Amino acid sequence: MNKLLVALIAGAFATVAVAQAPAPAPAAPAAKATAKEKAATVDQTTKAAVAAENPSASAPVSKASKEAPKALPTKADKQKAVDSTTAAAESTATSDAKKAKATVDATKKDPKAAKPNLKDPATFKAEQKASTP
Repeated sequence: MNKLLVALIAGAFATVAVAQAPAPAPAAPAAKATAKEKAATVDQTTKAAVAAENPSASAPVSKASKEAPKALPTKADKQKAVDSTTAAAESTATSDAKKAKATVDATKKDPKAAKPNLKDPATFKAEQKASTP
């Protein structure tokens, strides 16, 4: 019996000692990519994704298109654009609010199941009978 207790204590001690030991270092990869190589890979991937989504975006932008006048040259045009954007945002917000209110109203109208009065002996017995198989 004493030998069994000693073996159990020694096993517990060994388990705790192993659990507290630091984890072994992960194996180093064969060749680490440098930051420049990673950046180049990311750039290539990004350019490929943009080219796949929009073929015209991969073409270089000419100087003439950069110097072209803006689409909204006057303040009145800019104000109209801002007003239309604001109106669209407000209509979206109000429609979202109306949907949320309709959902809340619908859930308020849902009838809840009446809880049985378990203080009543007849109801208590009926619930017991219903719950037993």
